[in-house]
Amino acid sequence: MTRMTVNGQALQYKLDPQTPLLWALREASNLTGTKHGCDDGGCGACTVIVDSRAERSCQLAIGALEGASVTTIEGLPGGRSHPVQQAWLAEQVTQCGFCEPGFIMAIAALLQASPRPSQQQVEALPNRCACGAQPRILRAIRRASAQMSQPARPSVSPPER
Repeated sequence: MTRMTVNGQALQYKLDPQTPLLWALREASNLTGTKHGCDDGGCGACTVIVDSRAERSCQLAIGALEGASVTTIEGLPGGRSHPVQQAWLAEQVTQCGFCEPGFIMAIAALLQASPRPSQQQVEALPNRCACGAQPRILRAIRRASAQMSQPARPSVSPPER
């Protein structure tokens, strides 16, 4: 039995410890936003965040993740209003949508670690889009970075009476 936290919820998987995280998430937890792509970690469609790092879930055995914290696209903070998702929509990145969850998770992890990533950091993202949306993806990264780097606005309280 493997215990971990998935999207903020403590879970126990009664699966073979060699089961890839991808299949535990999709089949046992019904978290189908994590996509099955190439099975060799090359495409990035299965990217999730494990302990603050973007990881290929098809390459991780659940037995190695005892006590880990996993975030899938369904558990991204802010729900569908996360800055990366908002930038993705604003830049009209989506074509077929297959690479989308993995890319969004990889970008979210990158921006969490480095709110203003260098061009080299952005180019080092291993995720791939077969549809050719790379220019829009790069614009979305810059847009999300700008939004996430802005200082929080102080809340304005109504005057006291």
